[in-house]
Amino acid sequence: MKIKRVIDISRKIETGMAVWPGDSGIKIHLNSSIRRGDPCNVSSIDMGLHTGTHIDAPLHFFDGMEDISKLDLSMFIGYVRVFELNVSECIAEDDIKDLHIEEGDAVFFKTSNSEIPLTEQFKKDYVYIGKSACEFLIGRGVKTVGIDYLSIDGYFTEDYLSHYTLLSNGIGVIEGLYLKGIKPGKYFFSCLPLNIDGADGSPARAVLLEME
Repeated sequence: MKIKRVIDISRKIETGMAVWPGDSGIKIHLNSSIRRGDPCNVSSIDMGLHTGTHIDAPLHFFDGMEDISKLDLSMFIGYVRVFELNVSECIAEDDIKDLHIEEGDAVFFKTSNSEIPLTEQFKKDYVYIGKSACEFLIGRGVKTVGIDYLSIDGYFTEDYLSHYTLLSNGIGVIEGLYLKGIKPGKYFFSCLPLNIDGADGSPARAVLLEME
């Protein structure tokens, strides 16, 4: 089996991009510069761990639970089913109950969120995943759930029930995917977090692989 095409479904990390309100923005510092007479270019970056396409660890909502370095990486590599949903606000169980989802699947939900550029101001009325959908997915035995904006919970919900429901049941959570132009279907995917000790999340490079 050969790789036919690699499709990047990550949001580009860049200065000025939208972040969750209250999170630190992105600042890239050029510490050494060839143009300034240094032998090489060396940069550093300041940003939150939940910037752009990223993975949430259980520690994000549960003190004492696994940080990002302790997650089972098999949750973030393997086969994924991409579903396109025409939902205006909250993805509920009724929206996904007839989808072909099998035990062990990763599922990514493509919504109108993928039309939202992160180069603009944070959008509060994005499509999110409701608790009933999360409970349904747990019942189906999925291993990972991905959404195409910065949170699986709604901005105005304030109770974070989707995070609590999925993370407490050992389900992988990927946020900030970029699925514009991606056709629904089954793909091989990779979306691995950085190995950061004690971190509650991590930026990730997410790709889909089309196989011959």
